[in-house]
Amino acid sequence: MVELVVVIGLVSILSLVVMTMLTRGFSAYRIKKQSVELEEKAAAVMREFEQTTRAATEIETATDNTIAFYRFYDLTSPSPDRVRYFMENTTFKVGITHPYGVEPDITYPAENETIEMIIENVTNPELIFTFYDSAGAEIETITDISSVKMIGLTISLDKDPNNPPNPITETTKVMLRNMKNNL
Repeated sequence: MVELVVVIGLVSILSLVVMTMLTRGFSAYRIKKQSVELEEKAAAVMREFEQTTRAATEIETATDNTIAFYRFYDLTSPSPDRVRYFMENTTFKVGITHPYGVEPDITYPAENETIEMIIENVTNPELIFTFYDSAGAEIETITDISSVKMIGLTISLDKDPNNPPNPITETTKVMLRNMKNNL
């Protein structure tokens, strides 16, 4: 009887050790998987932002958490579309407004803006854009919007701030191809 109790105790301890190792392994896998997913989402946002912003023809608004500019999506169109990247709470969004009217009376009605969510769980909603002049120096206060020649985007993502993984931060800088003055 004593031998049976000892064997049951040893099997219980061994089972507990194995279960603890498996639980930690699954937990580490889950954390790493979430971290990789956040990195992939952030990288996709950066690529989309770079492709869209690089072709900007004119900047309309430039603040810490909003940028609006014009760019041609349809090269046969006589007027560019208005593109607006902005933060709403912890969600990074883009709004596109197609031109309305005939040259020279083109307008961009706010009610025609199509807004899409790009990514959620952004933990730095107050300062995501930085602006640079033609020399690459950061512009602290924009007094002349035409001096902006490069735009930086920094996004930190954290699905659950109270649990691992740690926030993922991605940064990119985009030279505005159509606003270069060194050609």
